[in-house]
Amino acid sequence: MWNKAFSLLLMLLGLSALCAQAQTVPDILVIHSYNPGLSWTDDIHQGIVETFSGSGKPWSLSTEYLDAKRYPQEHILSMQSELIATHVRDHAVSAVIVSDDAAFSFVLRHRDKLFENVPIIFCGVNNFQPEMLGDAEGITGVSEIISARETLDAALALHPDTRNVVVIGGSLSSTDRSNRSQFLHLMPSYAGRLRFHFWQDIPTPALLEKVAALSPKTLVFLGNAIAGLDGRMLDFGPSVALVRANTQSPIYGFWDFFLGHGIVGGKLVNGAEHGRIAARMALQILDGTAPSALPVVKEIANRFLFDHRELTRFNLDEKALPKGSVIVHRPRNIFEANKRLFLIFGSIVIALLVIIISLTLVVHIRKQTLLQLQSARRKADEANEAKSLFLAHMSHEIRTPLTGIMGLAELAIGNPGNPGVQEYLTLIRQSGQNLLHIINDILDFSKVEAGKIELQKNRFNARSMLEATIAFFKPGIREKGVTLSLVLAEELPQAVVGDENRIRQIFFNLVGNAVKFTEKGKIELRLTGLTSEENSARMMLHFEIMDSGCGIPADKQDSIFERFTQAARFPTRTYQGTGLGLAIVKQLIEAMGGSIGVRSTEGVGTTFFFNIPVERALPEEPAQDPDLGDELLVQGLSVLVTEDNPINRLFLQKSLEKLGHRVICAVNGQEALDLLQTATVDCVLMDIQMPVMDGSMATRHIRERFGHSLPVIALTAHALHGDREKYLEDGFDEYLAKPVSIKDLTKIIARVCGKKSS
Repeated sequence: MWNKAFSLLLMLLGLSALCAQAQTVPDILVIHSYNPGLSWTDDIHQGIVETFSGSGKPWSLSTEYLDAKRYPQEHILSMQSELIATHVRDHAVSAVIVSDDAAFSFVLRHRDKLFENVPIIFCGVNNFQPEMLGDAEGITGVSEIISARETLDAALALHPDTRNVVVIGGSLSSTDRSNRSQFLHLMPSYAGRLRFHFWQDIPTPALLEKVAALSPKTLVFLGNAIAGLDGRMLDFGPSVALVRANTQSPIYGFWDFFLGHGIVGGKLVNGAEHGRIAARMALQILDGTAPSALPVVKEIANRFLFDHRELTRFNLDEKALPKGSVIVHRPRNIFEANKRLFLIFGSIVIALLVIIISLTLVVHIRKQTLLQLQSARRKADEANEAKSLFLAHMSHEIRTPLTGIMGLAELAIGNPGNPGVQEYLTLIRQSGQNLLHIINDILDFSKVEAGKIELQKNRFNARSMLEATIAFFKPGIREKGVTLSLVLAEELPQAVVGDENRIRQIFFNLVGNAVKFTEKGKIELRLTGLTSEENSARMMLHFEIMDSGCGIPADKQDSIFERFTQAARFPTRTYQGTGLGLAIVKQLIEAMGGSIGVRSTEGVGTTFFFNIPVERALPEEPAQDPDLGDELLVQGLSVLVTEDNPINRLFLQKSLEKLGHRVICAVNGQEALDLLQTATVDCVLMDIQMPVMDGSMATRHIRERFGHSLPVIALTAHALHGDREKYLEDGFDEYLAKPVSIKDLTKIIARVCGKKSS
């Protein structure tokens, strides 16, 4: 019992859903004036159905036919109208589409009873005038206007000797009456040139006799369908064919359904287009557009269409046709008849040509590439030789003044005097040594690349060498709070034989990296010796440098021994160096027969370990000294110096204080902005490349906050052509390239601050 009740409930729900769906589908009633099978009516109906089908919306179509072409008598039309009225009286519709005059008159006559408040859309109505509607509202559509003048002018251009025009039609059809009216309206324009003859309601046998007697220089216009010899109405195509078979005169028309059956052509009306436009208007109304918002379409783009067979029959010149005319039934040439075959064959030929051309290009490119490679190799060899000469020259030119600077600084340090002066001289020497290390890196890398590295064998004390290296770095790491320790194995011999300078260079580079990348924690150095089993006189020195620094990302560990990995030029660059150190270290170790590796965890620390083969031997040799240096400059002002290099910062501070200025310092752009929140200064000296925030970005923030009231001077090592203009565009008031001249800086500060140098 419950199963039956549940099934009944489902059935009721399904029926209610179907009813609801049916209520939402709009029902469109189409009323045609003529009978189905008539090409004009069928074309209009096809246009309506195509448009609704392509709309993507639900719709339901009902169709009625008045059959006014075959039965134009008024009493028959009245009976037919009443019959249709009984069909639609109890049938609610969403919109009504009517075609041609008879159906249009029918809906106007029965609007109040059958179609009250229902939108009416008409098409194919001859020469529509607004007064036809009277007081009726909610009606719009497409007026059918034949192109009588354009068709007649086109015919006269093809038949310039024409003197007579025959118009075949009737008196009962509204279409015939409209056609006659248009020709009567045209007649005054052709007075004296043409004579018009209107043949109306002539029985078909008599009509055929009359057209048979016409001259080829007479134009015939067929405005409607005619009856056959048996008295029954013919369709439009057979009507034209019957007349054409009985006359030598050219026939013209106004609708495209005549084309292909015997008319020469004309500017023709298209029934399907009328149906499409009417259906589009109906869809707009169903979507909510008021019919009054859609004006009646009075002009449709009728097209000039002509039949090639009729043009040939009358030997007519196609050049005389109106511009843009379309010619149908033209015989196809061999290409058009076999278009698909030609396209396939042409595609194959083109593909083969492309393959041949591609292969030719590949061979040519290979030859050119080979020549280019040979040329590139020659140029590379020449460039390598030129590079070696350049590096040798550069080494000489830079080492010569460095020797004087560092030597004099060393002599001055050895003499007691002002402790401050001693500190400055120490920093000068240290900076010179750093510069010398960079030059050595470049030169060593060049030698390694060229395979010209020369290894020396000398006796040295590995313990003393490492202790001296650590002593060099301790002053620098003391400020950072990092501990540096050395663990040496007891079994290490007093002295070994190897290339002390290269081993020191390797160790110096690796320890320098550990110091550079460790901000807190510790650095531990370990050295052990492993005796060779085959030869007791030979042993392997095993070094480890462990730090608690920033670590190396896993995806970068494979590339750290490549050249220039620390040489990227970014404004916020935190760590300095040429980026050649590890590349040189690896190649030096491998040149000595050793190996190197790395273990690292990002954020935890890094361990570099390497082995170098040496021989047991005698005593030690001394280690190196540390040191650093650099400088800057400027009088009675408050100056903010922004510089990340501590030596340059100290140089600027002391020089400016010596000139009588008050100086505050910042190590990067962000710190400078923070100081400007509370401090009042007269001028800012701004380095460009700094960590956290570079000088250009900091200057933009200063301009946003202070405008141009606070002078900012760029101090940078960028001294290429165009750099000055770039920094002035960035908002700097002045620009000075490093190394800085105190005299030049004094003048610039005086100028930008509106003062004169003393």
